[in-house]
Amino acid sequence: MRNTPSTPIRAAAALLMLLAGVALCRAGTEPAAAALKPPTFVATYSVAWHGITAGESTLTLAETAPGEYRYSSVDHAHGLFRLFLRHAITQESRFRLVDGQIKPISFRSQGGGAPEDVRFDWTSGRVTGTAKHKQIDLKLEPGTQDPGSVQIALMLGFLAGHPPASFWMLNTDVINQFEFVRRGEATLDTPLGRLHTLIYTSHHAGARRTTYMWLAPSLDYLPVRLEQHSGDSTLFSLNILRFKRT
Repeated sequence: MRNTPSTPIRAAAALLMLLAGVALCRAGTEPAAAALKPPTFVATYSVAWHGITAGESTLTLAETAPGEYRYSSVDHAHGLFRLFLRHAITQESRFRLVDGQIKPISFRSQGGGAPEDVRFDWTSGRVTGTAKHKQIDLKLEPGTQDPGSVQIALMLGFLAGHPPASFWMLNTDVINQFEFVRRGEATLDTPLGRLHTLIYTSHHAGARRTTYMWLAPSLDYLPVRLEQHSGDSTLFSLNILRFKRT
């Protein structure tokens, strides 16, 4: 990861595409995973780099056709960070919901670094495209997600009562297996009110950094805070500002 002022915004976008803002409908008892359907929404988070406000990230989930979705983020720098990142960072994940399972179709990212543009071919079991200015052609592990579709798969697991202990995700130009571990509970004061949360971490073997996330059960496990840690240092954090179903 490049050590530039644009880094926190781009990294924040990746984190938000990984685990931000989907609230899935419940009524009475929790439905079977196959019956769950993600609602459309818009959510906005603040981004801080070493405690300094760096920008905002707005996420949008839209159903583009029956069972097909587009999940996008638009990230803008604030203050001095705009000197280094004049244009928005955008990311887009497209996926299908098939028998309660998330099937990524494509993932694109541009702004603040090398662009990414990949497509998932589940017939051949390959993901191909460009990342880090090179061609990639990778074998898909069962259930592999992209940085956007993975958050839907995780939410479905929570609402079905079976959050996963790990998951496979396309991580730029490699596919990594991430551990997903519960670390405790906390109550947070947020612009949405005082919320009880479950604390989880995400980490893959060999990585120096660990992502912490605070998930609110009352909001169907919507992440209301995310942080990336390296050792004892918090590199950057994201906190929810607004959330609206559309």
